[in-house]
Amino acid sequence: MRRRIRPLGIAAATTLLLVLTACGSDTDEPDGIAEQSAEETADDADPVAAEEQVAEEETTEPDPASAEQGIVIVDGTEYSITELRNCEPLDDGVFERELELQGLGEADGERVQIDVYLQQANGVDLHEVSWSGPEGVFGGPENPNITLDAAGTSVRGVATLVDSMTQTETVQVDFDLAVPAETIDCR
Repeated sequence: MRRRIRPLGIAAATTLLLVLTACGSDTDEPDGIAEQSAEETADDADPVAAEEQVAEEETTEPDPASAEQGIVIVDGTEYSITELRNCEPLDDGVFERELELQGLGEADGERVQIDVYLQQANGVDLHEVSWSGPEGVFGGPENPNITLDAAGTSVRGVATLVDSMTQTETVQVDFDLAVPAETIDCR
């Protein structure tokens, strides 16, 4: 008789285990989904976790300061300008400046800068452009070809600039730059 009880006991234990396993979950959701829903609900209810998530998303957005805001081409080499400053025009009693724009960028770890001035002295146009980059520091000539659009939102031009150290070498500079709406004090 013992031989019959053992197989019946094992079958009964197995059946009991299956019933307990099936009844162990009090939801109709498959395993893991109830836990996931509970975690999501806990995160939604936690304002600190929500703020951390928003802060994390904000840090992954592109930095507007690093976005290209203009282009300068110096003797065929193109440079991206990523920062523009519309400076409050200098009022020194001699020059009447309409625009004083500084453009900054980087090339191979080196800072590049273009300065564009639309100005008059005694009613005569004396516009200027200067460039500082891997080629060196260049400036002049007077009256380069510069055009400020009618809305005052972009400036473009072409100039042949002279090496400020030796005054013997020249570079051809073409530029197209956005003009920020707000002016700042650059001095």
